Parts: sequence; structure tokens; C-alpha cells
Amino acid sequence: MIQNTEDITHSLQRAAQLHESGDLLEAEQLLRTILAVNPQQTQANYHLGSLLLESLRASESLPYFNAALEHDPQQAQHWVSYIGALIDASHYEDAKLVLTYGRDAGLGSESVQHLEQLLAVRQAESLQLASVAGEQVPAAHIQEKLIQLFLNKRYQAAEAALQQLLQTYPKWLIGWKMMSDILLVQKKDARLAASNALALNQDDAQEYCYYGLVLKGQGDLVNAATAFKHAIKLQPDYAAAYNNLGIVTKDMGDVATAVVYYRKALEINPGYASCYSNLLFCLAHTDIVSATDLFAEHRKFGSQYEAVYKSAWPKHSHQFDLTKCLNVGFVSADFREHSLANFFEPVLEHLSQVADIVLHAYANNAIEDEVTHRLKPKFKHWNKIDALTDAALAEKVRADQIDILVDLDGHTSGNRLISFAMKPAPIQISWLGYLATTGLTAMDYYLADAHLLPSGMFDRQFTENIVQLPANAPFTPFALSPEVQALPALDNGFTTFGCFNRVEKITPSVIKLWASLLNAVPNSKLLLGAMPKDGSYDGVIKQLASLSVGVDRLIIHHRSNMENYLKLHELVDVCLDTFPSNGVTTTCHAAWMGVPTLCMEGQSLMSRGAMAVMLHLGLPEFVVKSHDDFISKGIYLAEHLQYLSEIRVALRKKFNDSALNQPKLISDNLTLALRSMWARWCNNQPAISFRTPD
Repeated sequence: MIQNTEDITHSLQRAAQLHESGDLLEAEQLLRTILAVNPQQTQANYHLGSLLLESLRASESLPYFNAALEHDPQQAQHWVSYIGALIDASHYEDAKLVLTYGRDAGLGSESVQHLEQLLAVRQAESLQLASVAGEQVPAAHIQEKLIQLFLNKRYQAAEAALQQLLQTYPKWLIGWKMMSDILLVQKKDARLAASNALALNQDDAQEYCYYGLVLKGQGDLVNAATAFKHAIKLQPDYAAAYNNLGIVTKDMGDVATAVVYYRKALEINPGYASCYSNLLFCLAHTDIVSATDLFAEHRKFGSQYEAVYKSAWPKHSHQFDLTKCLNVGFVSADFREHSLANFFEPVLEHLSQVADIVLHAYANNAIEDEVTHRLKPKFKHWNKIDALTDAALAEKVRADQIDILVDLDGHTSGNRLISFAMKPAPIQISWLGYLATTGLTAMDYYLADAHLLPSGMFDRQFTENIVQLPANAPFTPFALSPEVQALPALDNGFTTFGCFNRVEKITPSVIKLWASLLNAVPNSKLLLGAMPKDGSYDGVIKQLASLSVGVDRLIIHHRSNMENYLKLHELVDVCLDTFPSNGVTTTCHAAWMGVPTLCMEGQSLMSRGAMAVMLHLGLPEFVVKSHDDFISKGIYLAEHLQYLSEIRVALRKKFNDSALNQPKLISDNLTLALRSMWARWCNNQPAISFRTPD
């Protein structure tokens, strides 16, 4: 409660901080609270006027600027802001009058000249308002201010301004699209704004594609797919629409059909690199290609995109100094709330303290969040690169004299592999984000561990040389994880199998195997804990039903927040893994919650992630080699509940004692590995596979 001058001073400082950080709603509320106590408070009046003007609410700002001016007419800025607000509010005659008073009050000639010019321009503008479809749109200067608000991340101000403007100009197409973008950036529901834009431009394929992207962002995959299909109907050679249709089809679990859409997009536009990455990501999640064919597809990517740049690879002029302070860059679109942070952040915490390594971040994420703000201070240099072209990024890496450049994305969304194809750093590494080769010969090393990639066994599936760390990466459990609860089967009288992997990982082969296990274990149930919210997983339900697993034996939960997701493990006795694409993050979360995962030993990196986690935890009995073994082990576990209960109680301690919980060990060995790579480069030796410590 504001009661005295000291409270007002503190509240004004707080309002300024809120305004600066972009929280305009709370800043406005606080300023209005101050003025309710003291309506004559000059700074509060001026600050509130400025806030409203920034939000393009010029008319609302006038009484506050006027009050500030009346109480302190000696401040030139009070005159300038009030006159500027009058001009923005189209009160041109009033602006002329106040400008005259300001000149008489000693307002500087430079300010007077600027305001006179601004007034003349705006008056001329008001007579020539642009028109779209017969409807007036805001003046150019207002549109320019909106764009600046967006570029400066003043999203609340832009949203508030657009809300008022769109009431005046309801058929302003660009305005509805801007509103949609601003809402999306703030993770708000943008469907109405995008729908209004579409209604004004229904014959435009790009408009349907944009609408589909908005629906996808809101989790409405079924209607998003419909929008993309409509875009293709309007423009049959629309490669981006086919690519987006592939993404939502994959997200709904129909990976084989998604592959068809990606290939169609690439047929239309063979140079569509991000679509090619989507295709490779999708193929890695299916069993429709062999490991050999999957590698061949990745090599095609490398051959196609490196061919343009390989002859122009720079001859790096870095010092051949074995002991120099290394510039190490990390490139990712996922320096944000993303599963990557669970594995990367604990290593970064220790790596940032290594004296002879300078860390550079190349962040390709447009939106920053709490995780971003945690990661930033751990880097000496933070570079935002989402607006840079691939060539510009490569040039920046060269200009920054990066010795070792690390890719954390592989062929996942937002990757910058084309920049890596230009070989901007002497040594380039792929790690964490993608459990397969990049296909690039420009990539020298791939980081893993002996469980994921035993020496010599999978080298032919990689263009990179394999480096084995003690563990591929540590894992940070959620800080507010619930306590492990008792095995539910002991009270339920039946076994509950569970899976929290994304729906696209649940392939027809997985469904068939799960159904065989469920039919072999009477009364057992299957909890699916990460289903999309719009019912786009119906294919999984139908396939299970066709294999005699009715919906009455399924427990469906949609994707949720972390607390609810982890709490669901209290209902699960054993998790079942997917293949060929395993769950790694989900396997770690489940283990932390006391739930082991039954998995198969795969013949590619993508199908060995869960196995590696179980082996690190000292539970090799949960790793099987065949479908028959999977069913047999599942039956055994359902019949030995005391054994499962003992594992459940001990699993969190096993996790804490394993390499998965030793980030300093991983960081120390990563540092050794980087030094070994650098030594080979300095000695003009080719990259080789090795392990650390060796």
C-alpha cells in the first residue's frame, strides 16, 4: 500500500523497471495506483502518459501529459511529449496552439522546428490515408511504430495498440496478421486473429498456410492439416505447404504419410534444406528404412548441400598453439524450454568455469524464456543468430575465430547445418540434439558413449568420427519432482504399462508388439501419457483395437506441464519403450520417478538411447534383444511385483550414483576430448575416433 513519499518513490522506480522489461500492464496499474493516492504526482503523470503513448493510445495519454506540464512547465520534455501526443491523436489545431505556448515558454528552436515538421507531415498524411479493399488503414507512421514495438519486443504495448486499431479498422489485413504474430510470440491463443486475416484473404494459398501454422502452434493438428491441404489446392506447387503438412502429419503419428509429403516438397524445391532435414528426422523415427538406407539418405543430404561449398572451404589460419585458450562455439535453436536443457545445462555449468576455454553461444531461437536467461550468463559471448542467413552465420563464426564449433541440433527443427557445411571452424562436432549422423563430411566428430556407440560397431553409420565420453550427457531431474510412490500394481491388482514418448514414435510395429504383451498379461492396462490434445492420435487407438486391445484397457493423458507429467508415473508400474526411435528424456524422467523402462537393443543410435540409460543405471535385465524376449520379460515383470517394487524404491539412488548424475565428470572429459581434437588439428593429423579417458 502506498502511504508516503518514500512509498511513491519506490513505486515509481518499480514502475520504471516494469516498463523497461516490457510488462506494461503491471506498470500501468502501479502508476494508476500512485495517481489514485496523489493525482498531482508529476513523474507518475508523465510516466503514465509516456506508457500510453508507446502503446499508441495517444488520446488517453493527453490528460496525463497535460497534468505533468501544468505542474512542471520548466521541463522541456513535458512540452515535447504533450505536443507530440496531440499530433499523434490528430489534434492538430491544439498542437499548433500548445506549440505557440511552448515557444513563448522558451522551448528550444531545434525542438520547435522538429515538432513543426512533424505536424506538417502528419496533417498531409491524414489527407492521404492508404486504402485496402475500400477500407481505411492506419497512417503509415502508426504502422511503423507498431513494427518498431514488435522488433523491440514491446509485445504488450503492440497488442494493446492493435486491439484499439482493429476496432477502428476491422478489415485491416496486415493488422490481423500482426496481432496473430504478437499473440504467438507471447504464447497466447492467436486463432481468432489468424481466422480474421484468412476471412479477408480467402483466395490466397499463403494465408491458408499461415493459418495452418497458427493452428499447429495451438495444438490443433487436425484443422492445421486441413488448412495446409487447402493451401495446396489453391497452389499445387506450394512446397512450404507440403512441408508443413508433413510436420503435422508426423506429429499425429502417421510417419509414413509424412515422408510422402516431404518428398513431394523436395520434388518441387530440391534445394529446400530444412524440409530435407524434416524428411531425415522422420525416416529416423520409422522402421520403413534399414540402418544402411538411413545412412545413405543422410549422405545424400551431405553430398547435395556440401557440393556447393566444399571447394570454397576456408584455409583456417588459427594459431597452431596446443595450449592456447580455445574459442568454443555452441549452435542451437533450443537454448530455451526444451529437453536439450536437461542434458546440456549441467555440463555447461562446469564447462563455463574452465579457465582456458571461452564459450560462445549462437542462439537460433527467436523466443527467449526463463531457461534462456539461465543459460546466457554461462557464456562469455551470446550471439542471437535467428535473423542471420547461413552465409552470414558462417562468416560470423570465422570472424569470431572459433576453434571448435559444436552443433546441438542435428536434423531437428531450427538447425543451421548449412552453415556447418561451409566449414567455418577448423573442428566441428555434433552432439546431443539428434541421434544419428548429420551426413556432412564437414562435421569431424560425434559425441556419444560406449553404451550408445560401442567402439567400431556403428562407425559405418556416421560421416563423423565417434568420441566416447563416460556418458553421452548428464541429466538434470526436475527440481520440483514429486516423491516416488509405491508400486501401483500392489493395490490395483493389475499391471499398468506406460509410455510417455511422442505419438510419432509409436509405429505400427510398436503397437503390434505392445498389443501382444497386453494380450499375454490378463487385465493389464496401457497408459499413454503424451497424446496430442485434439484427438489426432485416433490411429493409435484404432490399431490397438484391431489387435484386441480395447479402449477400456487404455488410460489416455494429454501432454501437460512438468508437475502433472511426472505425477502420472505414480500410476505406472513399467514403461514400454518405442522403436526404432527410443525415448531418452522420457526414460530418464521415468527412472527418476522410480519407473524402469523395458526396451530393446537396437542396431542404430536412434534405437539405443533407452538401453544406454538402463545400462548406466545398472539394470541390464530391462534390455532385451528380440520381440519375443520383450513379451517374455514383460510377462515376468507383471508376475514379480515384489521385484518391481524393490527396483522402484532403489531407482532414484541408482540414478544419483550413476554417470548420469555426474556433470563434472562429463565436463572434465569433454574438456579433455576438445584438447585432444585440437592437438590433432595443430599437428596436422586427421580426425579419428577415440574415447576419453583413454
